[in-house]
Amino acid sequence: MNPFVPTVFDGALMALSVVALLLALAAFISLLLATTASGWRLLAWALVILFVPIVGPATWFVARRRERSVARGQG
Repeated sequence: MNPFVPTVFDGALMALSVVALLLALAAFISLLLATTASGWRLLAWALVILFVPIVGPATWFVARRRERSVARGQG
């Protein structure tokens, strides 16, 4: 087997890496645009988004959606 020819596993791993990177980038931009996150909370969420691949950004989007629905229900 030639080590310079990528396998199917290499392609799948690369695709997963690109998806994780795009998801983290979208979550980070969403975090920066959020008006409710500031100070230590902003830092904590940024660390979770950057250092917990896929789960961190997904958790941010779920928490953000719940926060918006609670705020909409109160206002």
